[in-house]
Amino acid sequence: MHTVQLFFRARNARNHEEVLDKVWSYLAALLHNGQIVGDHIPIAKVRAGYLVTASLPEPAALADRFANAWVRKRLRDLKSVGVARPKVTRLGTDPDGASPCTCTRRPFLLLFTTFMTVSSPVRCGRCFRPIALYRMPVTYEEGKNHQDMLQWQDTYKAIDWLFIGSGAGEKWAHDQLSRVDSALSVDGRELARELEKKARVPVYYYLNKYFGRSDRAERKRKCPSCGRAWLREEPLHLIFDFQCRRCRLLSNVAFDVR
Repeated sequence: MHTVQLFFRARNARNHEEVLDKVWSYLAALLHNGQIVGDHIPIAKVRAGYLVTASLPEPAALADRFANAWVRKRLRDLKSVGVARPKVTRLGTDPDGASPCTCTRRPFLLLFTTFMTVSSPVRCGRCFRPIALYRMPVTYEEGKNHQDMLQWQDTYKAIDWLFIGSGAGEKWAHDQLSRVDSALSVDGRELARELEKKARVPVYYYLNKYFGRSDRAERKRKCPSCGRAWLREEPLHLIFDFQCRRCRLLSNVAFDVR
């Protein structure tokens, strides 16, 4: 990922509330289109405007060719209150950020995220690197953006945080992450199916399992959807011990018994 600063020049001090509203609307449009990523977007009032620090999934993420209708509209809204296209200053590569997928052919895709993930929840099946959402077909038809995918990711991360916290919600959170019939998994699998129809490649959903009885018992597990054998000979990307091509599911031998 790449860290940048966006400077929104606002000369008119009398309409600062309206300008700030348009700036936030533009940033929201970029976020829902996948052109910026992250849970927190710092903004500062500076001389002659506003300064925003943001993370990009790719160096060229803000290029016009990736903008959708909402991003273009929000740019026009900025202009209507006297604010031009923001000036972009590139600060450098995020040392903790994931490098984007550069594969020319992707045999399949995965929905994958964790409580620490900032990047796109869509991963390449070949290299396991994140794919910027603006490079993916839109699944949220109502908004013509990726808001549904981002909402699922936010929910997953919140539940993963709850599980990692090992408090009162640990068992419930683990069930949400590991069970195929949980509300989280049902929503995620529906997104995966919709993306598969649009992208025309298989899209897998990951069932993250931590608790198990024993390594031996774990390896005897069958696919929880169709009941067939799904243990791989070798783990995929060193994580996924199980793969059901029929049900588009991935999982792992429970981490506490490996």
